[in-house]
Amino acid sequence: MNAVTFRAGETIISEGDEGDTAFFIVSGSVEVVIGQGAKARTVGTLKEGEVFGEMSLIEPGPRSATIRATTDLECLATSYEDFIAAIEDNPERAVGFMRTLVRRLRQMNELMESADPSRRGLRAMVHDWQKSVGPGERNPEVTALSWTMLW
Repeated sequence: MNAVTFRAGETIISEGDEGDTAFFIVSGSVEVVIGQGAKARTVGTLKEGEVFGEMSLIEPGPRSATIRATTDLECLATSYEDFIAAIEDNPERAVGFMRTLVRRLRQMNELMESADPSRRGLRAMVHDWQKSVGPGERNPEVTALSWTMLW
């Protein structure tokens, strides 16, 4: 892990950018923004003791949100490679990480419920999406994985 600092107002992660690093907040806070331009909306604040960018530690890829420092910020940064090596050396670390991921999935479900006027939740919204797409060729591996993640 490497110590990094950011100034208030600084964008740390931009939605859509490729990423392979996660950050543990040592001091300060950040806002989490989804969408861009007029559609951008703050969906949360993270502070000391919390993590952001964690999905890239499971599979590096495009960032799902923009993270902006709301105060001066001190973080510990870890790369995908460093994270994998750390949990191979000490598998118990993976349990804490999985708890963070599960908590974030639950928060996302709550967010989806609040966005849906009928408050049906993520599963119902995915089901509606599948119906709207209609019959077509779907990758069965991806479909199975997505439903596994919802339960």
